[in-house]
Amino acid sequence: MESLEGTLPYLVRYSYLGVYGLILMFSTVLPFSKTLVIVAAGILASQGIGSLPVYLMVSLAGLVTADSVYYSLGYFFGERVLGWKTFSGPRNQQRFREAETRFRRHDAFAVFSVRFLPFLRCPIFVVAGMSRMFPLRFLLADFLSACLLAPVAISLGYFFGENRELLVRYVKEGEYVLGLLVCLLLVFLFLFPRRPKRD
Repeated sequence: MESLEGTLPYLVRYSYLGVYGLILMFSTVLPFSKTLVIVAAGILASQGIGSLPVYLMVSLAGLVTADSVYYSLGYFFGERVLGWKTFSGPRNQQRFREAETRFRRHDAFAVFSVRFLPFLRCPIFVVAGMSRMFPLRFLLADFLSACLLAPVAISLGYFFGENRELLVRYVKEGEYVLGLLVCLLLVFLFLFPRRPKRD
């Protein structure tokens, strides 16, 4: 279902519930692009199948819900998460703890920015929970990043959905470019923290 053509029939059948379900599934279980689901919702709205504002709200809800799943794992299970197969191994645990230490310095920005870095979303959100980041602070940072992605993606589908192959190509290329820029900024913040000022 990693295409607009494969996603649209499902959304036509299940409408708003389908958008929410696919975003949740693609964000937590299957490694597919949730951005394309939001683009597909915009295409359906342009064809009169559902309401654009409702699709937007459902998309935002799906994004925040999926991210909250990872945050909750870290928040409620804490260090036990490191014993799970996904994070097991001394090297991975050491890196995880180092990431947690550095995360505390830029927690809100890290949560905001990893929206555009699929390969870092899971560990950063888990770390956010493990470091006991205040839940409302997490939700606010995550919601603001979703408010940046969802309106752009759904507008692309609404206004440019006729040329779907070109649209998918531009969406994927845009994700790569934006992800690279955000990754460079995160590397700078996490690997080169500010040195304390000398008296």
